[in-house]
Amino acid sequence: MISHDDLISIGTIRRTHGKNGELQCHTTNELWENADAEFVLLDINAIPVPFRVTDWRTKGAEDLIMRLKGVDSEQAAARLVGCEAFMLRSDISRQEGDTLLTWQDLAGRRLRDTEQGDLGIIRAVDETTANTLIELEDGQLLPIHEDFIADISDDTVTLTLPFLLK
Repeated sequence: MISHDDLISIGTIRRTHGKNGELQCHTTNELWENADAEFVLLDINAIPVPFRVTDWRTKGAEDLIMRLKGVDSEQAAARLVGCEAFMLRSDISRQEGDTLLTWQDLAGRRLRDTEQGDLGIIRAVDETTANTLIELEDGQLLPIHEDFIADISDDTVTLTLPFLLK
């Protein structure tokens, strides 16, 4: 069985595309660009269901048009609208020795700032807004950007924040 720990989210199926079962996926990252994947997994009722990708192409800067085996009509495609799309971590190409991390992988780690010290434990990361936010266990929300990250270890994320916290 496929575990969610083995998956990387690449986006969400936003709508059907055309009459032949193609799907438009709004991507949330560029990891799919380096993928060597035959399958995309769609979250259907909290279960990652694999679909063989028979064709995909870009549409604009943030969308993919996908054709999936067995999805050959607009009606079949419509049932998949709203599903989150994943790839297997093992299908994402990377340089030898590189660790593949997503924002969601930061949950559970201690957050530190180089100037302000310990900020708390990361409860979750919210990528649904224009700005990615870290939610700490005390409920505080902090905007995060990859430029803020100074270091990541197994249990701590160290940032250099451009602002002071209360």
